[in-house]
Amino acid sequence: VGTPCFTPNQKNELEKLGEVFYIDRTSIPEAEYINLVKDADILIAAPEGIPELSEKIISSLPRLKFISLLTVGFNWVDIEVAKKLNIPISNAKGANSESVAEHIWGMILDLSKRISEFDRDIRNNGSFEFSKYKGHEVYGKTLGLIGIGDIGLKVARIARGFNIRVFGINKSGKSVEGVELVDMNTLLAQSDIVNISIPLDDTTRNLISKTQINIMKDGALLINCAREEIVDKSAVIEAIKTKKLSGYGVDTNILVPLSKNDEYLQYSNILVNVHNAFNTVESDEKCYGLAVENIKKFIEDNPQNLI
Repeated sequence: VGTPCFTPNQKNELEKLGEVFYIDRTSIPEAEYINLVKDADILIAAPEGIPELSEKIISSLPRLKFISLLTVGFNWVDIEVAKKLNIPISNAKGANSESVAEHIWGMILDLSKRISEFDRDIRNNGSFEFSKYKGHEVYGKTLGLIGIGDIGLKVARIARGFNIRVFGINKSGKSVEGVELVDMNTLLAQSDIVNISIPLDDTTRNLISKTQINIMKDGALLINCAREEIVDKSAVIEAIKTKKLSGYGVDTNILVPLSKNDEYLQYSNILVNVHNAFNTVESDEKCYGLAVENIKKFIEDNPQNLI
């Protein structure tokens, strides 16, 4: 088990299922991690504990029968080797979606009204000239959602309070109430705000690059609380520099510090968090609770949330 944030009740439920070994550490080296969990039949894992659940780790655990992830995303796990070894994996699907959706809206409102930008300049430079920090209302604007799964749906629900028109791209093609399904070019060209809520894989890496940004409205906002690599960094920095985009909100990779000289930090209209959109008390409780439920279902031979 990774960082033990289980509630007392969750711990009690977990310990009814068998002997539990807790590991309260982050960024454990691969060889040490293998030694720590070598006797595990079931592994509860998160990238805070091990940055990559690699082929070497999975294939070095002879008793391993099931993996329960504390995350929704699974690009840090070698899924193919788990499949070859017939080790099912469940994720925490939907457990942190409310927290992430609220964070996305926090970024949208912050960038639209230039709240953090003005705050930083007040603190650092004694700025008080409000005329330099003129923002935009979001009311009545158009929001484009690249991905309308658990998170995208909640972002759309919040948008209704602002009387916003919502465009969406849905991989399944299924209609979604309150969302107009369109193609990518239409979404980019007509949206005042574009939000990305899709997984990272070979098809989505650099999905938004110079070509796509050029299609976007001048002065649009771009929000990426999915995975950093879905947006080409050099292209978005250039768009901020030239004022093609009025702001960018990004959740960067977990536990990877940014240098003080990182380009993101050179622009006051870029909001950057190091993988923090999910990080709430409520999200933790739901994620850890779902990890326990996933294990119960596996033991009952009725696995859920399989990836």
